[in-house]
Amino acid sequence: MDKALIILNPWAGRGHAGERRHDLDLALERAGIDYDMVMTHTRGGAIEMARQAVERGYGAIVAVGGDGTLNEAVNGIKHAEAISGRRVPLGIIPLGTGCDFIKVLDGFLPNDIYGSVQRIARWQTRTVDLGLVRVDNEQERWFINALGSGFDAQAAAEALKITRLKGFAVYLLAIIRAMANYKAHPMTIEFDGRRVQRRLLFASIANGRYQAGGFLLTPDARIDDGYFDACLVDNLRIDEIIRHIPKVLEGTHTKLRQVTMARVRHVAISSSAPIPVATDGEVLSIRARTVTAELIPGAIDILA
Repeated sequence: MDKALIILNPWAGRGHAGERRHDLDLALERAGIDYDMVMTHTRGGAIEMARQAVERGYGAIVAVGGDGTLNEAVNGIKHAEAISGRRVPLGIIPLGTGCDFIKVLDGFLPNDIYGSVQRIARWQTRTVDLGLVRVDNEQERWFINALGSGFDAQAAAEALKITRLKGFAVYLLAIIRAMANYKAHPMTIEFDGRRVQRRLLFASIANGRYQAGGFLLTPDARIDDGYFDACLVDNLRIDEIIRHIPKVLEGTHTKLRQVTMARVRHVAISSSAPIPVATDGEVLSIRARTVTAELIPGAIDILA
């Protein structure tokens, strides 16, 4: 087995990941995994750590935290791969607030250090798709789970401000705050020869099925089918949002007349007014005007 670099975000899960450092070390040692561990303390820190680890010859990069930590590790791996040509697998130990991506992986459970470590020890890989997004004229960024534009990105921004709650309660409060702070604007969505132009609550482009701590926003999405699943939601009143929240938890919102679902490989989003944009729970911009995203099939290997 090659040596792995473990990247631990101690602040993930509102500090829960850092509290379990001893359990993590113990599980890794008992599994016989050869590893080094580093901790990231700044936004974007895991990107640089993962990039350097690939260049230094580590055989795998393991992200310990939530979807944001996972996103940074993916970007570091892909940046290094573009330069060195080395394709290094990604391991996941989910100790974050939402951990939405792993909900599509059989047998993975949030906060299950032992089970996740056993998967790393087996060193069996699964190839999955990634998304590549550009916001306005900024540098392209990879994402593994989902891209949100509008209300869902506003909720992600609100969630980052909440420090005294954990788990699903964070996202419920974030949604409440987003309802108070977000105003829907006309958007133009172009994908695979089709155009949608109207006032939208949000436009979500997903590789995975779950977002915001367990909302089944794109219930038919597959992480290795070569397509995004798009969920476009027309502007709704606050009472309608509240009434439809249980449907989004169950994945039955797709039948609503205000919802448009599609399978796409490329999408372009533009807005007449600035909108927030987030990928994998990480806010990329709060004043975006244009967003483009492309599905890259089989772009990364994960230890699953």
